Amino acid sequence: MRFEVLGTIGAGQAPIHGRLRRTLLGLLLAGAGTTVRAEVLTGALWDCGPDPRAPRKLHWHVHKLRQDLPEPGRLSRRPGGYRLTVLPGELDAERFESAAIRAQELTDPAERAALLRQGLALWQGTPYEGFEVPMLLGEASRLAERKLSMLEELHAAELELGWHTAAAVELGGLVRRYPRRERLYYLLMLALCRGGRQSEALDVYRRARRVSLGQAGLEPGPALRELERRILAGEDSEKARTLTRLS
Repeated sequence: MRFEVLGTIGAGQAPIHGRLRRTLLGLLLAGAGTTVRAEVLTGALWDCGPDPRAPRKLHWHVHKLRQDLPEPGRLSRRPGGYRLTVLPGELDAERFESAAIRAQELTDPAERAALLRQGLALWQGTPYEGFEVPMLLGEASRLAERKLSMLEELHAAELELGWHTAAAVELGGLVRRYPRRERLYYLLMLALCRGGRQSEALDVYRRARRVSLGQAGLEPGPALRELERRILAGEDSEKARTLTRLS
């Protein structure tokens, strides 16, 4: 079976009927491999105070969700709650995070970039798309942060490969979308500088400085200031190679 949460919640090609059942599936997938307590599920599904009918309503929706699944036996009742059995490699979010972990262990930038792109290609939209449930919103936020880190690692690997022009195009879009992300500015400056576009790289630094001063009242971090200094001094940008994987 395949389960998806990096976009619309789903279980492979099987249609999951009803918003409550799709939310229930999302909650169970967020806690995949563990028993999700019944009170956590009822609180998330109905967002109300104590309700003596809640356990029966939950049991009914679990029953209906089980009928929707290609393998109903995957969803089982456990002491205190319910558990959805998800095998390794079946959940897109797990495959995505596995790619991130494995990429960190690779020394070859081409292999690292390929694996990171493979993981990022699993994204089909916003995680747990369309569900305003606090538990799912928190997990969606965590996954989105991991995606941003992976994008940074991807473009750092591409810079190691000398793909400055292509990286600069993608990084320019990312900087506009995430203007408070300092490492994106750093990588964009490096890509522009290595492509012989030093004046544009300095413009990027000035933009980063405006954002940092305007939002936090602080100068940019030391790595960004050091890169500006190198560019102004006309130093070989290749000296900054070891900083492409700046955390």
